Amino acid sequence: MKGMKPTEQLRATIYEAARSVTAKDFGLAFSGGVDSSLLAKACKDLDRKVTLLTVGFSSQTDIDISTQASKALDLRLLHELTALEELEDSLKTVLELIDFDRIVRLENCVCFFYVFRLASRHGLDTVLSANGLDELFCGYHIYRSHYGDEEATTDLMKTLVETAKKDKEQMDKIAAMFDIDYVCPFLSSSFINLAMKIPLDLKIDGQDDEMRKHILREVALQIGVPRSAALRPKKAFQYSSGIHKAIMKLAKKRGFTKRKAKSIGLCSGMEAYIQNLRPSSG
Repeated sequence: MKGMKPTEQLRATIYEAARSVTAKDFGLAFSGGVDSSLLAKACKDLDRKVTLLTVGFSSQTDIDISTQASKALDLRLLHELTALEELEDSLKTVLELIDFDRIVRLENCVCFFYVFRLASRHGLDTVLSANGLDELFCGYHIYRSHYGDEEATTDLMKTLVETAKKDKEQMDKIAAMFDIDYVCPFLSSSFINLAMKIPLDLKIDGQDDEMRKHILREVALQIGVPRSAALRPKKAFQYSSGIHKAIMKLAKKRGFTKRKAKSIGLCSGMEAYIQNLRPSSG
């Protein structure tokens, strides 16, 4: 790729990543944002049969956004809104499977529990996700506080990529429950190596940069991702899907207040509730 512009290199590498997926018919965890829309469009351009998968909890937001984006991409969408009453049993199941180290990991794993279940119910045995792009293209707000210090930003990027890889290992355990092959093309070594070489000023342009991932958004527009998806600001999966709010509601319903949490040395009712659900607590 010597002599190619960064956008050309990135575009080619995105298609290489999508082409590396051996399955011809698969589900794709979909939020309607730039990352999952970019992967969906690349797979569609390669004549793969892509079914988009969206789950929601106390909020319909992600489902509504995904529905609009799926229509613009002209791709099939399957979606499911989970009732609060069902969520607690799923939390227990996931906590028995994964190495719990932080609430965000749990929330993401629970979301994917439902994504994998939805895929399995519709005969899909491979599920893709665009995990890795936020880490590699300064998608998270924390990158703003590191702006101007290239070494610190690069170190943060490496750390977050390693965290994403470890989180995938936990999600693989959940995928195995449903005989699903969980694939993250953007966490491959070849894609990471290229993405790490892209200049930071093409990803983030200041401490007040609310959008970030600029080169990624540019490539998305170039390949025909709908503008509404390509330029959608980042919103964490646990918030857009409603999982965070749903777990908070359950904690409150079960009587896990902030005061009760503090009495056992924890910071929030949600933490206390999750601790109560964990197998070790029994």
